[in-house]
Amino acid sequence: MSMILTLLMILAGYFVEPSVTTTLVYPPFGHCMGIYRAGTEQLSMLLGGLVRFDNTQGLACVKLEDWDDPGSSDDDELAVYGVNSGSGHIIYNANMYTLGLYGGNGSGPNELLRPHGIAADPSGFILVADTGNRRVVILGRSGARLVPEGVLYGDFQEPWDVALDGAGSIYVTDRAGDRLYIYSSRSDTLPEIIEIDSPTGVDAVRGGNWFHNQEEFTVVITEDASSIVKLAEGEIIAEAFLADCNGSFFNYPAIDFWGNVWVTDSISCCVHKFTESIDYICSFGSEGSGDREFYSPTGLAIWKRYGQVFIGEREGARYFWIGADLIDVSIESTGRGLQIDGILTEYAVVDAMIYDAEGEPVFRLAEGRYPAGSFRLEWAGITARGIQVPGGDYSIELVIQPVYSSKGYFSKTFTEDFTMDHLDFEQP
Repeated sequence: MSMILTLLMILAGYFVEPSVTTTLVYPPFGHCMGIYRAGTEQLSMLLGGLVRFDNTQGLACVKLEDWDDPGSSDDDELAVYGVNSGSGHIIYNANMYTLGLYGGNGSGPNELLRPHGIAADPSGFILVADTGNRRVVILGRSGARLVPEGVLYGDFQEPWDVALDGAGSIYVTDRAGDRLYIYSSRSDTLPEIIEIDSPTGVDAVRGGNWFHNQEEFTVVITEDASSIVKLAEGEIIAEAFLADCNGSFFNYPAIDFWGNVWVTDSISCCVHKFTESIDYICSFGSEGSGDREFYSPTGLAIWKRYGQVFIGEREGARYFWIGADLIDVSIESTGRGLQIDGILTEYAVVDAMIYDAEGEPVFRLAEGRYPAGSFRLEWAGITARGIQVPGGDYSIELVIQPVYSSKGYFSKTFTEDFTMDHLDFEQP
């Protein structure tokens, strides 16, 4: 494919072959100017060599109230915070053009020691699991700077990750303490405590903006990074294990707008995706430096409103949009009909049309939205008026599109020829 054609596809939206995995897709050129991956060179250029990537951990992304300009086209401009655990720093975008740096190894009010998780909200409120100092640090934004505002009350042994549910509650995992703490606010001194085996990564939702319903739940990585559990009202209601996804090590989870749960796997070098019920859907990525490859992915953050996804890895970070894919596809003639089976990796708009041998439309098999998970379409060999079609050669064209920002920029088409058996009174 020529460079010119590639550029035109990026500018105007693009279509891909079914063999290309599209659970996550890159934003179009006009959105990110082709910059969807930051590595050591970019970090050195923007921070003057002050720090290099060293044991990247948690990520957080948020639309800051101070950056919001109602009526403008800036809704997808986010503040992104990444934990650089080895150097004890938070690396973040101070504005839309420059990076900022906070912290450094130590135990002072402006320092961090082996930090891991991070969470942030639109007001500029930031929480950091300062693991080495056995505390959860509260930070605030003062323009382009991060400033310390105290610590969260708690007798932590090994605070690992933090989360905000969008309604004011704070969640803290304490790996060595085998506890999940749930605070009603930053000033809460009597948090709810849930006993859980070696919890690490955590995320939570409680209705509100940018979530599809009013369900409240929490997901936690537990059992030495071998299990992910879903909790509601303090009780485990669903669970998945590494064996369910052929995984190796669960790092950090993130919940998207539809309640799907994504989890990084730093050893298998991929991201695993589960439904809201923690049923395995698919995995995205493998080890390497290519467009759909990672080196030890750890941190993970999703901006629910537009399906923007940030993934931290050993030497940098990646930026994706949530796409959609149909995997494990089977399109089979049933003699006098057709059956399509597969797994949708995302809530998607599906359009499926049956055509005859001359390319004329015969029957629209699907037109609408379908949830992630098991997918099936069946055609009984009739027209919209209920008339049986004659035997012969036909084809199916099935097009899927995601429902986030990537809709309109991306679609994926599956086509298959098939033969209908002749009716008893037909001559073959």
